[in-house]
Amino acid sequence: MKISSSKIIIESLLLENVEFIFGYPGGAVLHIYDAIFKTKIKHILVRHEQAAVHMADGYSRSSNLVGVVLVTSGPGYTNCITGLATSNFDGSSIILLSGQVIKKLIAQNSFQELDNLNISNPIIKNFYSLNCYYNIQYIISQSFKKTFFLKKGPVVIDFPKDLTSSINILRNKYPFIKKKKLIINNNIKLKLNYKRPIILIGGGLKDKKIFNLFNNFIKNIKIPFISTFMGLGGFNYRNPYYLGWLGMHGDACVNTIIHFSDIIICLGTRLDDRITNNNDKFCPYSNIIHIDIDLNSISKNIYCKNFFLCEIDFFLKKKFFYKNIKNWWKFIIFFKNFFYKKYKNDFLFCKPQNIIEFVFYISRGKFFISTDVGQHQMFAAKYFNFNFKCFITSGGLGTMGFGFPSAIGIKFANKNKKILLITGEGSFQMMMQELSTCKQYKINIFIINLNNQSLGMVKQWQELNYNNRYSQSYIYSIPNFKKLINSYNFYSFNFYNIKKFYTFFQNIFFLDIFCFINVYINQKENVFPIQIYNKSMCEFIAFFSIKKYEKKFYFFNF
Repeated sequence: MKISSSKIIIESLLLENVEFIFGYPGGAVLHIYDAIFKTKIKHILVRHEQAAVHMADGYSRSSNLVGVVLVTSGPGYTNCITGLATSNFDGSSIILLSGQVIKKLIAQNSFQELDNLNISNPIIKNFYSLNCYYNIQYIISQSFKKTFFLKKGPVVIDFPKDLTSSINILRNKYPFIKKKKLIINNNIKLKLNYKRPIILIGGGLKDKKIFNLFNNFIKNIKIPFISTFMGLGGFNYRNPYYLGWLGMHGDACVNTIIHFSDIIICLGTRLDDRITNNNDKFCPYSNIIHIDIDLNSISKNIYCKNFFLCEIDFFLKKKFFYKNIKNWWKFIIFFKNFFYKKYKNDFLFCKPQNIIEFVFYISRGKFFISTDVGQHQMFAAKYFNFNFKCFITSGGLGTMGFGFPSAIGIKFANKNKKILLITGEGSFQMMMQELSTCKQYKINIFIINLNNQSLGMVKQWQELNYNNRYSQSYIYSIPNFKKLINSYNFYSFNFYNIKKFYTFFQNIFFLDIFCFINVYINQKENVFPIQIYNKSMCEFIAFFSIKKYEKKFYFFNF
C-alpha cells in the first residue's frame, strides 16, 4: 500500500490511539496539517504554543494517556520550552511534533530555523530528528515507548518540511518493534527494626495499578505515611495512617514528625529542595531507604546508602517485619493535636482557606483540581482533600499560567467530569487568551480566582525577608474580569462576602457551564507555616518552632 509521508505521521498517531492533537499551524508543518484535514483525528487549535503543551500535560496526567503537541519551527518551538520543562519536572507523557526547515537549509540561519536539539536537550527525555522519511513510523513508535519507559517525560520529534511532503511515498507501514523489558532488582530484603518509622510518597505513585497496592501495603504494615506536594492525589486521603504533606508550606506537624523519625522509606520522590530545606540538617536521626525506578533520582540531593532500583508496585508486594510502634503513635498524635488549629475563621470577609474548605465540603471532592502557582496553590493543597489523580499543578518548575490550559486539557480527557481551576489574577492573566479556545470547543469548567490584587507569594516573601518593601508585587491595572469573561458569552460573578459565595456555589455546582468566580480575598492573608530558609525541617514560622524543645524528647524511652 502506497501512502505519503505526511499522512503516515497521522496514521502512526492513530495506531497509537491518539484522539487529540494540541497545536498551532505554521509554514513548516502545513503538509502535516493538510493530512490532519483529511482524517478523523481531532486537532485543538490553541492561541499560544505554550498553552498547547500545558493542555497536553493536563490531558496526560489526568488520564495516563500521551498528550500530543504539533507546532511549527522557530518561534513556534521556542514558545513550547516552558511547557516542556514543566512536563519534565513533573513527569508527564508528552510527544511534541515540531516542524523544521528543509534539510539543506538547516544550520544556515534560515528563516524560522533554530537548533531545537541544543535548545531543549537538558529539559526533555529524548529527541529525534528525522533524517529519512522511511524512519517516520519507527521514530513515532519509539517515542511512545520512550515517554513511558522508566520515569515519564517529554519526547520531541523534529520534522524537516521536505521529509513530510506528500511527494514522498512509503510502501511498508508499521514495522514490528519488540517492547523492551525492564530489568528490576529482585533482591529486596528489609527488616524494619526501628522505633519511629515513616513512609514518604511522591508523584511516582500516581498510577492505577499502584493505588490499591499501596492501600493494602499500608493496611498490612501499619506504618504512618506522609506525602510530598506532588504526591497529593496519589492515595486515599481518608486512610487513617495518612498524616499530611511536608515541605516549605507543608503541615507543621508533618515537618516536625519527619524530623524526629529514625527511618524514612521514600517511594517515588526525588527529595528536592522544597522538601528537605537544608540538606545537611534534613532528618538527622533518620536512616533513609529510597525506592525509585529512575537511577538519577536516587541520592540526587540526599545521600541514600540503602536504595532499591525497581518498580514501586513490585516493592509494595513484598512483606516486611517491623517492631511495635505504640509510643511513636503517641508522639504523632500529640503533635497532630498541638498543630490542629490552622487559621482564624472570619465569616464577614472572604478568606482563601474558607473558600477552599467550602468548595470541598460542597463538592465532596468530586472535582478535578488544576491550579496555577502562588499562594492559591498552597491554600488548595492544604485545605482540599484530593481523590486519585484529581490534583494537577506545576510543582517542580512552578510555572505561572499552567493552570488554565491544563484545566482545558483535563476536560478533553475527562468529558463527563467537573473541572475546577483555582487561580490568582497574576497567573490567570498569563494565559487568559485561551478563553477563546474554551469558546470554540465549548469547554465548561469552573474557575475560582482568589483575587488579592497582588502577586501574593512574592508579597509574602517581601514581608518576611525584605522588611515590607513591596517592590513590584502589587498589580495596579487588573482588568474588569466580569466584562472580560462576558465578552466571550461566559458567566462571571464577583464576591466580597463569604456567606454569599457559599450560597451561590451550592446552587451553581450542579450546572454544566463555564463560570468564572472572582473572589476578592483579604490581602494580608498569608500561607503558614513556612519553613525558615536553610534550617532543619522542624524550624518554621507558625505558632513557634519546636527546635528549642528538641532536647526534651528522650527517644530511648520509645
